[in-house]
Amino acid sequence: MQRLAAIILASAMVTGPAMAQTPFEPPPADQEQPGDLESDIEHGLQGFMEKLLKDVQPHLDQLGRDLNDTVNSFAPVLDELKGMMDDVGNYQTPERLENGDILIRRRADAPPPPPIGNTLRDFLAPNQQPPADSLPPAPEATPSPDQPEPLPDPDATNEIEL
Repeated sequence: MQRLAAIILASAMVTGPAMAQTPFEPPPADQEQPGDLESDIEHGLQGFMEKLLKDVQPHLDQLGRDLNDTVNSFAPVLDELKGMMDDVGNYQTPERLENGDILIRRRADAPPPPPIGNTLRDFLAPNQQPPADSLPPAPEATPSPDQPEPLPDPDATNEIEL
């Protein structure tokens, strides 16, 4: 009796899941076929690009904030430059020099140019350094044991003229 019960129980366990499976139905013709190499590559590339953009997004946001800060810091200077270039008609056609410089001359009959503002003047001024007499004296250079001594000045008699 126990043996019969064990056989029935084992057969129920084996046939139960097999009976629950649904028969295979092929996918409709408008769906992609599995194993299509082109679509697999396309899906892989799309996933790669989405992950890349997701990883790069914080850096792009920071770059945008930094560029915005830079443009905002130059805004007053650009506004003054815009005021200096009062009317394009007051200037001659640009002229390119042999060294590559470009000159844009103001016409002789044009009204006097507007004054340069403080913001632009401060921006164009070279960095102000304290006078040399107010700086502490520089220490004399002594060669360290790690570095070789500097080469002597070249002798003009040993030079070859080319």
